[in-house]
Amino acid sequence: MRLDLSVSLSAGAPVVGVDGEVDLLTADDLYEFLATMIRQRGPRLSVDLRRVTFMDSRGAAAVLRARRLTRSLGGNLTLVCPSAPAALVLGAVLPEQDLAPPGQTAVAPRCRHPHPLG
Repeated sequence: MRLDLSVSLSAGAPVVGVDGEVDLLTADDLYEFLATMIRQRGPRLSVDLRRVTFMDSRGAAAVLRARRLTRSLGGNLTLVCPSAPAALVLGAVLPEQDLAPPGQTAVAPRCRHPHPLG
């Protein structure tokens, strides 16, 4: 199982790039990385999921936990263009959850393909 994480900045806020498989073996690593970014750089965070090749319910739970952390600190977590595997599990596991702030879409507008979260 392979998971690569990277950080870049967009409009002064961190964007975490997720590349690989987010599953039972890697979901805790993803959450810990996101939590570290949130604690170090503040509660406004984007997570770019376009390169996720596989995600299971543990991966979706890691994303949701990170979102709860950002919101508890007065911020928000925004998804950037979830890949088909990520969008499928997020839509199936969290059908009633909106990962975006009220009045906004769950996925940043630069996403080019349809997804079940928008």
